[in-house]
Amino acid sequence: MDKKGPFLVRELKMIPSGKQVWGKYLILDKVERRTRDGKSVINLRLGDLSGEIDAVAWDNCAIAGVLEVGKVAGVLGDTSTYNGRLQITARRLKSLEEDPLPYQKSAAGLEHLKLQFQDLIASLNDPYLKKLITRIFSDSFLEEFFRAPAARRIHHQYAGGLLEHTISVASLCRQTCALYPELNQDLTVAGALVHDMGKVEELNFKAAAEYTAAGRMLGHIYIGSEMLAGHINQLRSEGETFPEQLELMLKHMILSHHGLLEFGSPVKPLYPEAFLLHMMDNLDAKMHVFWNKIKDDEDNPDDFTPYDNMFGQHYYKLRYRYEGEDENATFLERNGEQSD
Repeated sequence: MDKKGPFLVRELKMIPSGKQVWGKYLILDKVERRTRDGKSVINLRLGDLSGEIDAVAWDNCAIAGVLEVGKVAGVLGDTSTYNGRLQITARRLKSLEEDPLPYQKSAAGLEHLKLQFQDLIASLNDPYLKKLITRIFSDSFLEEFFRAPAARRIHHQYAGGLLEHTISVASLCRQTCALYPELNQDLTVAGALVHDMGKVEELNFKAAAEYTAAGRMLGHIYIGSEMLAGHINQLRSEGETFPEQLELMLKHMILSHHGLLEFGSPVKPLYPEAFLLHMMDNLDAKMHVFWNKIKDDEDNPDDFTPYDNMFGQHYYKLRYRYEGEDENATFLERNGEQSD
């Protein structure tokens, strides 16, 4: 596999359909299965800094070494379009002993994000909440929290993604509180800061996110609620006071932030601050999906992305802009170019 030389890491997104691929990519996901007629098949999700792509390896694919999530793989194959999405049919795969870091996407401006997070904690005025949140986000926990992804696949699924998502949700909550002065801003922001902290224990993240045993069996909502209870109990054991009603409300925010029972929350939001957290959590996740679906398909000249089976829809890629004083000086824009 070394004779032809690999694609550069950044070129994954530029691979066209109907072409041969010869490159090195990070294995983000792996599923081995058998078809109805007994054929062996491996489905891989490959990635680099520019994006992700599905790959399929049938039983006639030559495989050297052990293919594992988080490892870099050399890939020789052919690209085609399947269900409206580009995929690679692998002919040769080789596990490589390479550092996965150059292939690994991470949140942009991580140091600035860390400062934003600390500013959100500093903005809390309620003494009970500030003491609790400061205790939870100790230096040792922050080291894990800052590196963690927010999800395994759907949104913010990269190093620093949990930090990025948490800041967005907390900031959206704080801004919305300005429109509804009846809301308790400190409670809302504190709930936003801890709502997904259980993902630090739900997901094991080295080069790609994988569920831990606790993550599969308990989930981040339960884990987060237990983490919160543990810190509050520790405060009380040290002689500190923490109101029981406030503990109940914070736990409820964690337990209800997915909003519906079918989405993993054991309870629905029962008070305004909990409902706001659920809405802003959902908003940030969905906006991340929209922007990335559009960005991932920006080289396709069609106005709509291919149909997305997971979300059951296409995404419209044209952007509306207004320039000039003429009332007719409006145009639709994609990729910075005017569209008729």
